[in-house]
Amino acid sequence: MLHARLATAAAAIPLLLLVILYGPAWLLAVVVGALAVAGVGEFATMAFPAQPAERGLNMLLGTTLVIAVAATGRTPRLLDATLAAIIFAGLVWTLLVRRDFENGLHDLGLSLVGVFYTGFLLPHFIWLHALGGGARWVIFVLVICMAGDTGGYFVGHALGRHKLAPRLSPGKTIEGAVGIVLASLLAAAVAKLIFLPEPGWREILLLATIMAILGQLGDLSESMMKRTFGIKESGWLFPGHGGVLDRTDSLLFPVTFLYYYLEYTR
Repeated sequence: MLHARLATAAAAIPLLLLVILYGPAWLLAVVVGALAVAGVGEFATMAFPAQPAERGLNMLLGTTLVIAVAATGRTPRLLDATLAAIIFAGLVWTLLVRRDFENGLHDLGLSLVGVFYTGFLLPHFIWLHALGGGARWVIFVLVICMAGDTGGYFVGHALGRHKLAPRLSPGKTIEGAVGIVLASLLAAAVAKLIFLPEPGWREILLLATIMAILGQLGDLSESMMKRTFGIKESGWLFPGHGGVLDRTDSLLFPVTFLYYYLEYTR
C-alpha cells in the first residue's frame, strides 16, 4: 500500500506543479473541475448505489455548479443564478418525479451535500490561483496538507496509543493528530524561507496551524460519510490513495479558508 502511495505521488506531484506554476489558468481550471466532477460522482455512487436516477441528478447539478464556479471570474453573477437553479431544480425534481416525497426530500438533502462538498469547495483552488501570487499559495496549501498527512502517518504508526475518533476512523490517534500539526508547522517554515517571504512568521505559522486542524476536520468529515454509507474507500482513481474524495478530504477546508482569508485581508 505504501509503495503504491509513493508511486502515485511521484508521478502526480511533478505534473501538478507544472500545471500550477507554468500552465495557463484554464488548464488548472480544467484539472480541478474534472476532479471536482469526479468527486461528485464518487459521493453519488456512495449515497445512491441502487438509484441511478438520483445519481444522474447529482451529477447534473454537480457538473453545473463546477462550471459556474470555474467561470465566476468572468461571469460573477453566474454562480448566484446557478445556486438558485440548483435549489429550484432539486425541489421540483422531488415534487414532480419522486412519488415518495418524504424519502425524496431526504435524498435531495444528501444530493446537495455531495454537490456542494466537492462541487463548490474544491474549485476554490481555481479562485486561490487567480489571486495575486496565487500559484505560491496553492502550492502552500498542498505542501501543508501533504506534509501533515505524512507526519501524521508516521507519528501515528510509531507513537499512536490514544484513539482520536474511534467511531469514525479507528486508525487515527491523538498522537498522529499532533504529528500533523507539527509537520505542517515545519512545512510552513520551509515554505516561508523558499517561496513565501512576505508573510511574517507569526502569520505563516498561525495559518499553518489553522489549516492543519481544518484538514483533520475535513478528513474526519469524509470518514463520517464513508462510515455512514458503509464504504471503505470512495473510489479507485489514485492507486494507493483511493478516490478523489479520499485524496482531497484534507484539502477542501484549508483551501477554502485560505482563499477567503487572503481575499479579505489583502
